[in-house]
Amino acid sequence: MELNFFEIPPVTKSYFLASTCLMILCSLDLVSPFTLYLNWGLVLRHYQLWRLVTCFLFFGNFGLPFFWNAYVLVYYCGSLEETSFSGKAASFLWMIIVSCWMLLV
Repeated sequence: MELNFFEIPPVTKSYFLASTCLMILCSLDLVSPFTLYLNWGLVLRHYQLWRLVTCFLFFGNFGLPFFWNAYVLVYYCGSLEETSFSGKAASFLWMIIVSCWMLLV
């Protein structure tokens, strides 16, 4: 299967780019992975609210596990966005937000 970056649907592309940026920042030691994981104590007591989002975006440092997770993300989210949510990017984004919220609760 050939993946063309410009043919990836918009929400999936944004998700992929955000996770890639976090991987690069962590691989260059500009951001510590320990500031990204979900820690309810730090979220509730120190108001580190970014952890509610970054726990879904960080797939690990540069390496095969990251590339595998990124491939699965692009393939499955992209196909779901193209078929079930064709032309409804906002609905797909809302589905992802609600799904993440349900995982947090």
